[in-house]
Amino acid sequence: MAEKLILRKRDGSMLRCTSRIPFSAAFHKITVLDQDGKVLKFPLSELKAIFFVKDFDGNPHYKAGREFGEGSPRAGRIFSVAFHDGEVIKGRVLNLAEENSGFFLYPADPLDNNEKVFIVRSDDLRVTPEPE
Repeated sequence: MAEKLILRKRDGSMLRCTSRIPFSAAFHKITVLDQDGKVLKFPLSELKAIFFVKDFDGNPHYKAGREFGEGSPRAGRIFSVAFHDGEVIKGRVLNLAEENSGFFLYPADPLDNNEKVFIVRSDDLRVTPEPE
């Protein structure tokens, strides 16, 4: 089954695509199919994050919650992640292993269009633990 992904690049652009290969935090590149079925490969160093989404369009009127409540993920520690472009996201992280190219963050709101986000490590990324 193909996963729906939105690749957010460090230059501010994004790409809606799919992947049939399960992604691992140990990878240093990603191979995807664009919406025309063309195979594309990207080194993770070009990416800010990979958003694993339920739907490419989402609901533009829905404002995702940032607090953990009923139905939110329970495992992992809560972190706030600030990107080089000023975007900040918050969620639970299970493993911050430094030897990996990044880590998975699970959003607080179970109704969010993002199922999980792979955060690519970079020197300008700020990862801050939040009080529980």
